[in-house]
Amino acid sequence: MAELFATYPLSVWGVLLATGVLIGLLAGLLGIGGGVVAVPVLLEVFESLGMAEPAAVVLAVGTAQASILVASSTAAAAHWQAGTIDRALVRAWLPALMAGTILGLALSPFAPTRLLTMLFAATAAGLALKMAVGDRMVVARRQLPGLPGTVAPIAVGALASSVGIGGGTLSTPVLSLFSYPLKQAIGAGALFNMVISLPATVFFLGADLGTPGRPADAIGDVALFCVAALSLPALFVAPVATRWSTRAPGPLLRRLFALCLAAIAVRLMLRP
Repeated sequence: MAELFATYPLSVWGVLLATGVLIGLLAGLLGIGGGVVAVPVLLEVFESLGMAEPAAVVLAVGTAQASILVASSTAAAAHWQAGTIDRALVRAWLPALMAGTILGLALSPFAPTRLLTMLFAATAAGLALKMAVGDRMVVARRQLPGLPGTVAPIAVGALASSVGIGGGTLSTPVLSLFSYPLKQAIGAGALFNMVISLPATVFFLGADLGTPGRPADAIGDVALFCVAALSLPALFVAPVATRWSTRAPGPLLRRLFALCLAAIAVRLMLRP
């Protein structure tokens, strides 16, 4: 414990715990994994410990994925219990989503971080516009016909796993492009967060770059203390936020989702 206090100042503990509350809120209310919140915070923490930016980025993404895995478990369970997860959709998406996740993890080391960030930011901006206008912008008024039903989950898994973002951040607005009911899309997104973060966490736990300056609690590219500090508040907040989500008006949830996506896009575009 003394070593943890020496590595992570008390102010860092407070920042991580507050971030964990926000992660739980986003996971339960909107099915967003919270990686887009966790990664920038973790970058600041690791760089303050003296890590170089390239290594800090990898450790931040790996730690965020592990945090999403833990935090999304209670959100997904709560949505499942509330009946907002479409099992047929999960069965249809799961194989392609997993394939996309593996593809993203395999290709991300070879793609420039800035390129991936800008690609995600542009995607988030477009999907924010779609969520803002609602049913006036749809690809089809039926649910994921033919080829899009295979391509969409592959793209969601690949982009989410490579950037360290929960799958629900992308899957919910993508599903809405095909007139999928919003609350069911949010519930599915909460489960997809867990599906994508599981292999991603295993991948980052097994990685070991041997980078100087890493915190002592890191295993592979996952800082365990940071995972605990981010996840514990989220475990308690997510089920409460899920209950709010199931009772909230659909238009309100859609506007909140659009606002979150827009904030994500702006944050990523302005990142140095």
